[in-house]
Amino acid sequence: MKCRAFKVDAFTNQAFKGNPAAVVLDCPELDAETMLAIAGELNLSETAFVWPEKKGFRVRFFTPGDEIPLCGHATIATFYLLWRLGMAKEGINKMISKVGELDVLIKDRKVWLKQLPPKIIGELNIEELKSILGVKELVGPALAMTTGTPEGVVGIRTFKELMNIKPNMEALAEFSKENGIIGVYVYTLDSKFDAAGRFFAPAVGVPEDPVTGTASGILAGYLRLTDKLTKDSYIFEQGHALKREGKAYVEFEGNHPWVGGEARVILEGQLEF
Repeated sequence: MKCRAFKVDAFTNQAFKGNPAAVVLDCPELDAETMLAIAGELNLSETAFVWPEKKGFRVRFFTPGDEIPLCGHATIATFYLLWRLGMAKEGINKMISKVGELDVLIKDRKVWLKQLPPKIIGELNIEELKSILGVKELVGPALAMTTGTPEGVVGIRTFKELMNIKPNMEALAEFSKENGIIGVYVYTLDSKFDAAGRFFAPAVGVPEDPVTGTASGILAGYLRLTDKLTKDSYIFEQGHALKREGKAYVEFEGNHPWVGGEARVILEGQLEF
């Protein structure tokens, strides 16, 4: 069997920056075990498998460890690639994912994913998080939230403290599973943009994600819901600790966050199996 495979850096217009995702096209319907094996072979934080349908594109997302319902940066990568290949159009495109049908906007070389309204699904133990993250202080509240993918979010005071975080990955994976989240996003308002962050998701095989689209939508909702920074548009920076800096843009339409960014295709090849 042969499929086309691409590597695309999302949330950047520079090669080797931002968040790399693999995108697999032209495959017949595959079972989850095979897709998980391919994701493990490609060994990026997320791999998207794409099938064109009449009303849009059906997409499934896999980390090296598991299938996840939605991935922001892999969506940006996928639809930028589809646009480059002439398969997706400028304007609104439909993505059929595990969380339902979502709108993806392509405009001025940026790709925007319309996420579900941010929702608080629980509170996390901030003292336990301090111990797991290896820090003395965090800025609460520590919340579990979702815009389609459940994730934790908590603050830290300075950019320097953010960069110095060294999580206990085994403990964080267990904490994430116990709390029904895929990972934890730690942010600081000590940034030249609206916030800087780091996202850790060892529970799904991703120790640290360079730039995280779903977490950016969640963070924007968190900042609004907790009255920490109430705006209609945000710019978040991420990836510094991995030397893969990128920027995620968030704009609200009512209660729905649109998360957007640029992308760059850096590799094209063929899978044979």
